[in-house]
Amino acid sequence: MHVRLSASWTDPRGTVWAVGDTVDVDAVTLAELEEKGMVEQPAGSGSTETTTTTTTPPKKTDPSKIGPGPSSPPADTTND
Repeated sequence: MHVRLSASWTDPRGTVWAVGDTVDVDAVTLAELEEKGMVEQPAGSGSTETTTTTTTPPKKTDPSKIGPGPSSPPADTTND
């Protein structure tokens, strides 16, 4: 995996990499670099950790209660 460094780093072979260099690393090395905060996150991306978003479910309506509410005028009645 190619990552951009946010800090200088010396790889296990002794190669020194500068800030902004892009290096190809394996998953274990990537995890170690991320843990130390040495990997830049691309603009507009979040953490590499899985995040969940909570959404509010829509309100359920009761079909038997559809219609005018308590603020509506009373129905016309005739008492003849």
